[in-house]
Amino acid sequence: MSKRFAILVAAVAAATGFVALHTAAGARTTARDFQARFTETNASITNRAADLGVFQLINTAAGTVDGYGPATMVLAMSQDRSVQPCGPGSWTNAGIRRIVVERGVLVLREVAEVCETEIGLVGRGTWTVDGTSSTGMFAGAHGSGRDAVYLEARESTLTGKLRLRHDDR
Repeated sequence: MSKRFAILVAAVAAATGFVALHTAAGARTTARDFQARFTETNASITNRAADLGVFQLINTAAGTVDGYGPATMVLAMSQDRSVQPCGPGSWTNAGIRRIVVERGVLVLREVAEVCETEIGLVGRGTWTVDGTSSTGMFAGAHGSGRDAVYLEARESTLTGKLRLRHDDR
């Protein structure tokens, strides 16, 4: 076998492998609708709003994630009460949600604004998947969406798109 022919065969094999891997990777990243609902309970509060303008909380929750079944959730949230994006009594949130279902843990990073509405205080924000921190079937996942939290009812709803590394829901 000539040196040129060996190099050509190696190049064709490498290109074929790259195309096959790229095609397989593309097939595994189909975006799916994501919807979850939780009823939250406060587990811990650190209130430094008076001197630092910061209020921190940890909530726990039970609920469901469509297509994944029953779920539990832990929310760690920091609120900047010195910022009032929609008038007096409003504030901004930044936090992490850890959602646990039978087949893995999904970690979401979230930012939101809490504003007074006709039904009371409502938080509305956006979330992104932390695929590096997520485990099980959610390891390596990508996605983003929106959330709404009705504070008086202690209910949170998350909607968006989720791309699993492996399409094995």
